[in-house]
Amino acid sequence: MMMLLAAALLFAPNDWKPLRSTATVDPQVIHDGKASVRIEPDANGRDALVRGQETRLTIGKRYVLNGWLKTQGLTVSEGNRSSVPTGLSLSMASMPWDVHSESVGGNRDWTRVQLKFTATRGNDAAEIRIAPGASFEGKSWVAGVSVEEINEAPAWPSKIAVKSFGPAYRYPKAGWIYLHIEGQPYERGFQHGYLMPKEIEGYLDRSAAEVNSKDRALGWEQARTIANSVFLRGFDEEILAEMKGIADGAAASGARYQGRKVDLIDIVAANTITEIGLLNPASSITPTGLEGLGLTPPAYYDPRKDVSITERCSAFAATGKATKDGRMVIGHITWWPLTLAEQTNVMLDVKPEKGHRVLMQSYPGGIQSGTDWYQNDAGVILTETTIRQSPFNINGTPVAYRARKAIQYGDDVDAVVKHLSERNNGLYTNEWLIGDAKNDEIAMFELGTNRTKLWRSSKNEWFNGTEGFYWGCNNSKDLNVRLEYVPDPKGRPVHLPFQPTARDLKWQEMYAQYKGSIDEQFAFTAFRTAPLVSGSAFDSKVTTSEMAPKMMLWALLGKPNEREWVPSRWQKESYEGNEGIHSSGYSLFQAHDKAPESALPPAAPKEPEPTIHKVEESKLWKGWVLPASEADEWITLGSASYRQVLASDNPAEVLESYRLKMDDSPLDLKAARAVFAFDEIRKQMGDEAFVKMMESFYTTHTTKTVSSADFPVKRPDLNIPAVGPEALLSSLIGKLGNAVIVYGTDMEAGANRYAAEVLQSQLNGWYETRVPIRRDFELSPAECGSKTLIFIGRPETNSALRAEPPSNLPRFEGATFEVGGKTYTDQRDGLAWAGRTRCKNRELAIVLAGNSAVETVRLAEFQPRQKVWAVTQHGQDVSPSGSSRRRARN
Repeated sequence: MMMLLAAALLFAPNDWKPLRSTATVDPQVIHDGKASVRIEPDANGRDALVRGQETRLTIGKRYVLNGWLKTQGLTVSEGNRSSVPTGLSLSMASMPWDVHSESVGGNRDWTRVQLKFTATRGNDAAEIRIAPGASFEGKSWVAGVSVEEINEAPAWPSKIAVKSFGPAYRYPKAGWIYLHIEGQPYERGFQHGYLMPKEIEGYLDRSAAEVNSKDRALGWEQARTIANSVFLRGFDEEILAEMKGIADGAAASGARYQGRKVDLIDIVAANTITEIGLLNPASSITPTGLEGLGLTPPAYYDPRKDVSITERCSAFAATGKATKDGRMVIGHITWWPLTLAEQTNVMLDVKPEKGHRVLMQSYPGGIQSGTDWYQNDAGVILTETTIRQSPFNINGTPVAYRARKAIQYGDDVDAVVKHLSERNNGLYTNEWLIGDAKNDEIAMFELGTNRTKLWRSSKNEWFNGTEGFYWGCNNSKDLNVRLEYVPDPKGRPVHLPFQPTARDLKWQEMYAQYKGSIDEQFAFTAFRTAPLVSGSAFDSKVTTSEMAPKMMLWALLGKPNEREWVPSRWQKESYEGNEGIHSSGYSLFQAHDKAPESALPPAAPKEPEPTIHKVEESKLWKGWVLPASEADEWITLGSASYRQVLASDNPAEVLESYRLKMDDSPLDLKAARAVFAFDEIRKQMGDEAFVKMMESFYTTHTTKTVSSADFPVKRPDLNIPAVGPEALLSSLIGKLGNAVIVYGTDMEAGANRYAAEVLQSQLNGWYETRVPIRRDFELSPAECGSKTLIFIGRPETNSALRAEPPSNLPRFEGATFEVGGKTYTDQRDGLAWAGRTRCKNRELAIVLAGNSAVETVRLAEFQPRQKVWAVTQHGQDVSPSGSSRRRARN
């Protein structure tokens, strides 16, 4: 039970200020005896954003935002399909556009909504939002909005989803894997490997494909040789011990690659895979000693090769006059090859024996970020965008080592720069952005191999007049650093001065527009704005001076504009395991001192012994007979169908499917009655006697016309048990003309939308029926009571499914579900389930819900089966037998 720790802060109608749309106190529409606020479109026809007065909160504490919402004719446009616009909802000014309360639309009477949250700002404000990024029509009213502190821990995952090993643990969250490790180097590495064996196997295979997609075995041997000869000895004892622990822990947990146990060289190669790929371009501009002789030089720059190296990220850091409160804001978006991006989803929390605790985006087996988002408990943030490759220094150390040391032992900008610079091998040349929450200092550090440039806000050093703002987008700004691109003074001419790209121009344009008001919302907007978001963008990370000391950040896996990344033909050919990335939406991450509780899943209930058993095909009757009249069809229809039941691998499951199909059509009802008549005869006679009787009957009468008088047994007079809350997935086929697809917008909205569109296309292709699509807040009460409903997304993502849960819906707890007596916690698990609505007509309801955004999308291609439910993994049916007869909820 939730206990209030502080008096609720109640917003009065006059406390609201419209930033977009109109907001008017409406004394005619009241709630609880008080006037409401009416929101309508303004002359610009844009979305609605109405902000309340600022509220003082304590960062890290839990609160609940409550309110009452009412709509009249509220419709929301689709916008430019860059993000999923929602209906009327409540949120906070600090939150991304896709983090909000349940939204409502259409014609809805007063509806209570709430949003529980962890405070990330000391001063925050409640907001009323309608159709972010799109437009709307109609009227909306809001009343009784309050913010209350609650005595409730942050929402942890299901206990069953947590896997622990000593002090280490992992759990899934919004498409990410949160992994906490701690202790001495080898110990924390062993924890990492032991908890991530399958993921490490997968990442090694993906890394091998990046080296040689046509011969991964050969490519990985080459990568191992390079890692061992060039990079391994560039790591110090601490990091090598951690990598050795990762290898040993993974091997102890069963990890194998290419027929052998995972070892240290595998882990070193995985942590230097980017640098391995950059050796060739780095070598082409590394001085050979022949420069200046006028000899024909090698090709210094081939854009066709360089694009995959440099076109990879966008980032910014802002402070002082550029920001709304004068404090630091920093964010980063990664553009990355799909093969590696799909597993760069580890939020790695390292609590070392020495140095700072570190939170970073990483990958299975990583001791570094790779995509380079780091923050530590001293409030230091480190991120970067790649710039054009500079020469290779064979005596230097890998960036994986230097970046990790910089964040683990860096207390401030000076220390971070020192660690990044020492023994630099030049590979993976970057423009680093650094932030320090202790003093709101930001810095931009271009690190070539031998040439560098450092800009610092503390010294009022800015590029191109953007005071308080640094940005990065793979385009080095300093001429001295760019001179490393041309080691030969007699080589081909190159234009070296900085030339702004489209992204540089967009950053400067946004700086000019938002100067003095930059905050988290600026980051959320920038990272969903082209050209800062691209076809290969797959994440977004944002933090502030208030969040960083508490090791908090907003993070999103997938495109920040909620678009889908579907593998191209080339990407599937390069690595057949590429499945695409679908946006899970923004989630708040925080490193916690207390580990979440874990629990073993409950034991599955013992299945009752079946009352019907498979009969060998050779022992069953053969031939055919004809009915003398319609009244005698029970013999021909029933005997043929029941023979199929007995010959099947799971007779009880097939028999139950006949009962569940009774309501689908008159023919299905007729077949069920005939089949259950024969089942009753079998029960009365016994299996052996029944089979002999049927064999004798068919031997005597095959190819003849028969009547009920010819049959040896009188037709039983029985009542088939009525269809309960269960239904069959295949029943959908006959009900498509009255169906509607309803996808969730509360979370994973982009993935749910894409899944709905894929399903609509599949059904149209299979059955020539185009089923309409609704967003969850658009589903009307009339449709709930009269339509076949196909829900897309888990209950936590789909407000319509929460509001109108079908009878006997399986238990969902966050991103886990329990069905058939077993709990499924893997992000690769999904559930296709059929049931009945609770309305008078008990219409068919189908639920397609993955434990992650990508698994929900995979379910959209799942063909209806004669089952009550089906569990999928990677889109493949892995259901245990009996899923057409076992109840979903136990």
